[in-house]
Amino acid sequence: MRHCDLTFSYTESSGGIRRYIDQKRNYLLENTDHEHIIIVPGEKDAIEKSGRLTTYRIASPVIPGCAPYRFFWRPSKIKEILNISQVNIIELASFYMCPWAAFSYRKTQIQRGKNCLIAGYIHTDIADAYVGAPLRNVLAEGLGSRSRIFKRLGLRIAGAAETGVEEYIASILKRCDLVIAAAHAQANRVREYGINHVEIVPLGVDLNQFHPRRRNLTLRADLGINTTDPIFIYAGRLDSEKHVRTLIEAHAQLAEKINAHLVLVGNGPLLDELTYLSRREPRLHILPFQRDIALFSGLLASADVYVTAGPHETFGLSVIEAQASGLPVVGVNAGALRERVVDGLGFLAPVDNTAVMSDLMLRAYNERLQLGANARRHVEKHFSWEATFSTLFELYESKYYKSKKCVLA
Repeated sequence: MRHCDLTFSYTESSGGIRRYIDQKRNYLLENTDHEHIIIVPGEKDAIEKSGRLTTYRIASPVIPGCAPYRFFWRPSKIKEILNISQVNIIELASFYMCPWAAFSYRKTQIQRGKNCLIAGYIHTDIADAYVGAPLRNVLAEGLGSRSRIFKRLGLRIAGAAETGVEEYIASILKRCDLVIAAAHAQANRVREYGINHVEIVPLGVDLNQFHPRRRNLTLRADLGINTTDPIFIYAGRLDSEKHVRTLIEAHAQLAEKINAHLVLVGNGPLLDELTYLSRREPRLHILPFQRDIALFSGLLASADVYVTAGPHETFGLSVIEAQASGLPVVGVNAGALRERVVDGLGFLAPVDNTAVMSDLMLRAYNERLQLGANARRHVEKHFSWEATFSTLFELYESKYYKSKKCVLA
């Protein structure tokens, strides 16, 4: 069996999606005789082969304002690679150019009397996080400063744009043989698109790599933080849809009460702005994306509380990595965070309510030992990569072999 992932979210600084694909490859190598192909946009056309693993990069332009991410713009090249690779199962994590190449390939395979299964795995709520929410912020707030009429106009424009994207993504998902979400919240969101049957396959965590024993006081010293000072940490894309500025403001309010430090780990459009702020605020620390998992897991375990303010999480992989590291979590009452941060593991604040978030950060710090121990036990019980991929591949193989032919695009 040849499995293929099609995504633009696989770069040197990618977080959750890259972690998921890398772990999938490890699982395939250790537990099956299957092959894995990944097709991603890159600086130039390139092929990397390592045993049963192959990576194809297709020369593609950088997405403006989102470097190093690039977007596919040569669907014919994608189909050419699929034909060369003769893949059996394609997992889509990008929903613009690449699905049409995959559907065309599947149609050709069926015409040849061969089977091909296509799954759409929803890792990101594109319509809300990247279209609706940003437009509401820009149009509704910008126009709303002039009058209520303009604000309503802005909200209508944002709503229409978000609906348009939802309809487009729905048209893609309806052509897929399987639709997969990592959390119930995202599955419900997809059902709003008119997609009724959604399989839920939660992501996992490396329970040995992300562990409280990774706590390292030397890492604190390297940041110039005393061993007794509270550390709040966030890891993820430094972008507006993650509401990172909310964390900055909540930390500023908390820092008036205790000598708290905030560590933000990641890359993104806000990196320069946040780096500038950190030069003026010694208790704000900005670290680049950590490709070294050992170093990253050490950073998590060496902190006291994990914080996140993004309301658009479709699963929250960094949250369960923090919980596996023995940290309580303070998040927002939205999206999949409601599933990740249940009673006894941390607290949820209203979206963008910095005063409440600041209070909950202090409370989580004061109760960190009990909450952190609860979080570790919870993740041990419910999340592992082995469970993720045994479920995923059983689902794929069952669907693949039961289906004599797949839906034509």
